[in-house]
Amino acid sequence: MVDYSTKKITKDLVDEIKLSLKNVRGWGSVEIYVQDFKITQITERNIKKTSLNIREL
Repeated sequence: MVDYSTKKITKDLVDEIKLSLKNVRGWGSVEIYVQDFKITQITERNIKKTSLNIREL
């Protein structure tokens, strides 16, 4: 596990965030969790869009 600090943003951290953004397929988000000035988690979420109308079910 790499130690990423929010007080000193390293190139490795920026690369990790860029990779997470590239992994989002069209729709989604990247969440960065910080605890005591350290990034503890980067979460990638992909969203599947649909046009299904539930009133027609």
